[in-house]
Amino acid sequence: MSFQASSSNAHYNGLPSSSRRYSSDASLVLVGFPGAGKKTLGIMAAVALRRQLVDFAAFFQQRHGMPPHGYIATHGSERYRKLELDVTEEILTEHPKGCVVVGLGWLASRQQQVLLEEFASRHPVLYIRRDRRDLQQLIATSQDKFERMWEAGNAFFESCSNLEFYNVTEGSTDETRSALPAYLKLKETERTFVRFLHRIWGREQRTRHSADPFSASYTYALQLPMACLEGQFEAYYEIENGADAINLKVQLSDFQGRRPAEAVAKAVAMLRRHSRALVIVDIIPFSLPDIISYRNLLGVALRSIPDAITCSLAHGDDLAQEVVAAKGYIKAIATYHQEYSLAGNESLPELLTLRDKAQSIGFDAVQITGESTAPGDIFPGISLPHSGAKDPLIPTIAYDTGLFGRTSVCLNPTLSPVVLDTMGSTGVTLREAEMAVSACFLRRRKIFGIFGQQLSHTLSPTMHNAAYAACGLPYTYGTAERERLSDIREILDDENYGGVAVTLPYKTEVLPYLDEISPEALDINAVNTVVLHHEYQPNGIRKTIRKGYNTDYLGIQDCIYKHLSPANAIRDGSTALIIGAGGMAHAAIYASYQLGVRHICVYNRTFSNARRLVDYYRNWVESKNKAPLHLTILSSPDDPWPTHLRQPTIIVSCIPGQKCGIELSSALRIPDQWLQSKTGGVFVEVAYDPLETRLIKSMREHISRGWIIVDGLSVLVEQGIAQYELFTNRPAPVHVMRRAIQQSIRDRAV
Repeated sequence: MSFQASSSNAHYNGLPSSSRRYSSDASLVLVGFPGAGKKTLGIMAAVALRRQLVDFAAFFQQRHGMPPHGYIATHGSERYRKLELDVTEEILTEHPKGCVVVGLGWLASRQQQVLLEEFASRHPVLYIRRDRRDLQQLIATSQDKFERMWEAGNAFFESCSNLEFYNVTEGSTDETRSALPAYLKLKETERTFVRFLHRIWGREQRTRHSADPFSASYTYALQLPMACLEGQFEAYYEIENGADAINLKVQLSDFQGRRPAEAVAKAVAMLRRHSRALVIVDIIPFSLPDIISYRNLLGVALRSIPDAITCSLAHGDDLAQEVVAAKGYIKAIATYHQEYSLAGNESLPELLTLRDKAQSIGFDAVQITGESTAPGDIFPGISLPHSGAKDPLIPTIAYDTGLFGRTSVCLNPTLSPVVLDTMGSTGVTLREAEMAVSACFLRRRKIFGIFGQQLSHTLSPTMHNAAYAACGLPYTYGTAERERLSDIREILDDENYGGVAVTLPYKTEVLPYLDEISPEALDINAVNTVVLHHEYQPNGIRKTIRKGYNTDYLGIQDCIYKHLSPANAIRDGSTALIIGAGGMAHAAIYASYQLGVRHICVYNRTFSNARRLVDYYRNWVESKNKAPLHLTILSSPDDPWPTHLRQPTIIVSCIPGQKCGIELSSALRIPDQWLQSKTGGVFVEVAYDPLETRLIKSMREHISRGWIIVDGLSVLVEQGIAQYELFTNRPAPVHVMRRAIQQSIRDRAV
């Protein structure tokens, strides 16, 4: 493979010339070096977007009888170059919609660059980056030749693309994850890449159940200098610490001879890989004479599609308007810093003017800072009054920083404050910020708990209390073991409670006790999470609204998705097997359906219970006019697998662990004739008492055949994350919750 040096980088340098809002069916093109992972990512994109995959090499072979490298070996590169250009033009002309195109740029000629640049004016053209050391191992050539290829190739791919995705691999770029099994590394790549694809079209899939950081709620950002991500950064697991967003601080000195585009793309990809929080690329403004470098770095940041980007108003309206015009679906935050304190009413007129100016340009939020010079200058944040405009105000925060000041919590709930928690350096931590809010009586104390029977084994209090403590929330979580469902009334009517988890056997029976039920819980006909909203009515009377949710299905759904290998990605014909017919089986069918599975088999020891479950979902599909769902009952482990169905690649065991006695022994081994998937699959166990159930023990025999086992603790944590966020309206500190469960299991084993 060879490259011609690009004669023009005008398309790449600086900001895009137009907004990158593409047609919903616009074809996607992936370009990059050999070995960057374009084909694998292209397959993932085609499956996720439900599009046709167009591979240049296969297309060329279909037209000319041999692959590109074979044609070059037989006829030479000059003859091939003309055909390459013709095939490229044919592909781009014939496939402008509904496709994912990979493999273009084999010789990277100037003519092909022009074709791709023109295509990129209306379509997303994505440069797939990969670590240079990984690529050098794959491209067998001398160091000197590789460096020349690298320079020319980057110039070509940067020039003809308008977006960038850094393909984090298991080498030196992600050593903290080296202990993960290979399928999980590829799965994490798939998860990160699919989220990236949805952001291109503004279809971001929410992975949290907490408040939007751009809403009128208390929100916090983890300030993370990009330099922290260099070298052997070991704290990735701590990034998901309960913050709403990650403020990636970028400055020109971070690069030191490295390509800014490569460094920023890698940093954003690593944060995406390790956290569900929004990523804000916060570029430190340069000196005014260096506005060109600042402008180019803004363009670099936009190519990686973070959730938000900052732009300084100090560099003029023209640049601000360019950023807003080019941001596509990315949020834009206007920033302004003055060299004196904001404390005192004399600053208010200037702040009002800045707020109105940012709003008129089209920014989504504005951040205003001042410099404190004395302890009395600390400015806790203000709410800017309405200026009379008809449009709603954009989220605004103003605060002092400096020698004596620390970034403060904005105490007015009409704002969207950003509290900076700098890892290892001065700043207000999230825990300190929340404790300050509580100390000012702006967040009331609440009790949460779990209600049901036989709760001595539950690990939920350990998990939730650890998360509350880590985030500084004034909450506690306990147990309420009751033999009668009617006893739940005393909790639902208690003003000190903020919510309650409901466990067996009350998940369906609790529905009549609630004022509202989420659509998902209604569909499943079971509630395991009740949130108590206490609101004051216009007459001054406090009213409690009891709303039910189901997070069981979310726990099962996330465990299936995170552990189902790309080889078993859900397609037409994918089949799931659900063992059991109780409340968790209801949730498991719903989870599988939401993931796209349309063929589900149910096995339960009592056939009549399996029939009721199947009839329920058949009626649900018909009454709600849903996409077809084909349900089959297996009456005995001796039954052959239905010949009209593919072998299952998803199996969920929904038998309560405490009730797995001798009477259910016939259900505790899955027959071999149901485990003949050539690519294995994922087995999810919902029970965790005992942790090593008999089904898990029997499934371990099939690990070598591609079966991945997910135990009940994983389901507990995943549903607990959603439950925590519903209870608190805050992002969950995921690593704290996982660590608390792991420690509790170790303690029990002692």
